[in-house]
Amino acid sequence: MNRIGPALLCAALFALTACASKGGLGLNTSGLNGGGTAAGYVDIDKVVAAHPLNAQLQSLQDQITELNASTVVGPKPVTPVQVQAQADLQRQLADAEAAYAKDLADRQAAYRDEEVRADSDITAKALGVPNAGPGGIMSGMQADFARQLAAMQTDARATLAAYRTSLYAQDADHLSHVRQLIGSDVQAKERSEESQLSSAETAYQIQIAKADQDQRLNLTAKLDNLSLSPADRQNYSAQLQALENREATLAAAKKSTDATTLAAFEKSVQAQAELRFNTERAATEKDTNAKLAARQTDLESTIRTQAQKLGGQFQSQLNAANTKLGNNPQVQAQLADEHTKILTRYQADATAALDSYQSTRKALVAKYSQVAHMQFQDDVALAMQAQSLAQAHQQLYDAMVRQIQSLVADVARRDGIGVVFSSVAGAGSAVDLTDQVAKAAAALPSATPAPVPGG
Repeated sequence: MNRIGPALLCAALFALTACASKGGLGLNTSGLNGGGTAAGYVDIDKVVAAHPLNAQLQSLQDQITELNASTVVGPKPVTPVQVQAQADLQRQLADAEAAYAKDLADRQAAYRDEEVRADSDITAKALGVPNAGPGGIMSGMQADFARQLAAMQTDARATLAAYRTSLYAQDADHLSHVRQLIGSDVQAKERSEESQLSSAETAYQIQIAKADQDQRLNLTAKLDNLSLSPADRQNYSAQLQALENREATLAAAKKSTDATTLAAFEKSVQAQAELRFNTERAATEKDTNAKLAARQTDLESTIRTQAQKLGGQFQSQLNAANTKLGNNPQVQAQLADEHTKILTRYQADATAALDSYQSTRKALVAKYSQVAHMQFQDDVALAMQAQSLAQAHQQLYDAMVRQIQSLVADVARRDGIGVVFSSVAGAGSAVDLTDQVAKAAAALPSATPAPVPGG
């Protein structure tokens, strides 16, 4: 048979279905014989081997071993048809597993929600709280706590936002006033500088005009002479024009220099004004941020105090409700009964879902085994079967041990043994009771109630 790897059940499942743990008898304590002083020991493996049900126990173990071995060996698909059939089978098995897992999860969620609603109705009636809602009393109390806490936080945010808006408005008004004052100061300084330069230009023009006054009067007087020759008149006129041109050039040069000086002065004054304004703005922003941080810290402290008080009230209400419910045996009985009913229904549904899932896997294996003309095997199904056998093995072993415990107690009392060890190791000088107990075990009836499913 070709193996189909397990997906839903983890590989560790096979470890669980190996030979069941043979726990101790629990006999290494005093009290078997109140007056006994001797110690004894029993080799449990020998006693179990003598038990009439040991063959049945070994048969179960052999089936488990065989199932585990079958998951390790098996022929491999060879032809393209077989390889494709195996791939299709793997895919559809994975789809079936996913569908089963989702279906089981949906069932769990549905029953869990149903129990929550039922518990909510029971506790609400017991506490006299009508319309507790789908989440129950606890959910309603939590929602009320959350609403009150959210309202406090909303109020705090609104208060902080209003305070921030007020500060920003004050800062805007302050900075606007500062800008106006600095602007007026700049304009006054620029006007003063411009006036001084203008006065200097006028004085300079007067100075150069005064320096040329005698020469200008002399030339003007010569030009007033009507008897001048055309050549002399042209010469004197040219000299007078050159004099005026020189004065105009000097005045223009002075004006250009003063314009440059005024521009540099205005640039310097503007830079100083900008520096003053930026300094004031930075100081204002720092002060505002400090005020906002302080206000926020104060609000957060207030909210924490209020939240702690609110939380205390919530916890008090919760404690009171739990105390009232815990001291009401009728409520506890109703809750337990509801849980049992819902759990029983869920287990039935889960069993039906598992049966359907296993049937689906079995049908898929059969279908693709026919397509591939080779027998595929489903390791998940084998693991489930091995697990069922392991449970039966453990149940049978436990039943046998309980019988052996009773036999050990009888033999110990008869022989005056006060302490019996369930292990040969470390027994020391203890009396070996193994043969006596094994003989008594062999005489037991072979029919011991224990569910043993077929392999």
